[in-house]
Amino acid sequence: MLRTTLVMLLAAIGVFAQDQKPPAPFVSPSARLMSAKTAYMSNGGGSEIPYNVIEEGMQGWGRFTLADSPQKADIIVEVTAPEEDNGVSVSTSSDSGGHSSSRSSRDLTVAIIKLIVYDAKTHLPLWSSNERPKNAFKERAREDNLVQASEKLLSRFRDRLEPPPAK
Repeated sequence: MLRTTLVMLLAAIGVFAQDQKPPAPFVSPSARLMSAKTAYMSNGGGSEIPYNVIEEGMQGWGRFTLADSPQKADIIVEVTAPEEDNGVSVSTSSDSGGHSSSRSSRDLTVAIIKLIVYDAKTHLPLWSSNERPKNAFKERAREDNLVQASEKLLSRFRDRLEPPPAK
């Protein structure tokens, strides 16, 4: 009886061992990033300008096919550009009839733009960087600075995957 139980136990262990797959080999974050073919763009919040600039740049790059969901992608590219309240400005004007009007507005600025690339399956970060846009008083200049900082950030990501030739 003991012998039969021992034989059955060893047979069960053998069957169990055959069902176990060996662990997947370790693949470095750099290798995962280099082998990625599809990317999902994620807006982490804040200003839309950096997200739109980087998404457009990713489409034009041609290295990745942009997926419509994170489940269909190899990597997730997340762009975050939180806006900070830079104060309130109030202006008052009066016309020749003695009527006055006032206008107030809030100045929102982006302090930093963050680009983080995650592995879509494991959600582990593979690459990240950030860029601080230059300050400006006028809204148009602030927007231009956001575009420039976003382009610089995308360029840094591209250089990581496709280093420029040495001079």
